[in-house]
Order: sequence, then C-alpha cells, then structure tokens
Amino acid sequence: MTDDATAEATSDDLTAAWHHAQARLPAGWTLDSLRCASTGLGAGQRSDDWIAVAVGPDGQERSRRAPDPVTALSGLAASLESSVGPDPESRVI
Repeated sequence: MTDDATAEATSDDLTAAWHHAQARLPAGWTLDSLRCASTGLGAGQRSDDWIAVAVGPDGQERSRRAPDPVTALSGLAASLESSVGPDPESRVI
C-alpha cells in the first residue's frame, strides 16, 4: 500500500468514525471539533493525543481525550450516551 493509499484509508476511517459518533449523540448535541492535544511546539507542550469536542443544546461543551482520533470520537459519544441518554430519533448505521 502506498503512502497516498494509507492516507486515504485513514481519512475514510476518520470520516466514518465522525459520522458514527454524531449519530450516537443525544438530541441537541453536535460534534464540534477534533484536534491534536498539543498546546505548543515546545517539548513539554507536544502531545500525540487527540481531543474530540461536542456542543449541547444550551451551549455546554463536553470533550474526550484519547491516544487516537477514532477513540476520542467514540469515547465522547459513549460518555454522552451514558450521562445524557441517546437521541430517540437517531440510528447508528
């Protein structure tokens, strides 16, 4: 597999993970962002972790940090499902 093919597969996996996580969020919640956890370029500021952020109906934010972006997204969705409850009209495909 070439580097381009690997990058494309990773992009496809990330897109699928984003859509799957969004479908699992409770009513009124939406995925807002996914970012690297680094806070700067200094040695003590760099991180390989990822942070997924969702925003609720009243503007509240929830986030989940994990070692990879797919785990951050799925962990955030699971956290919101268990604490807020599932969206009764959503379907996970």
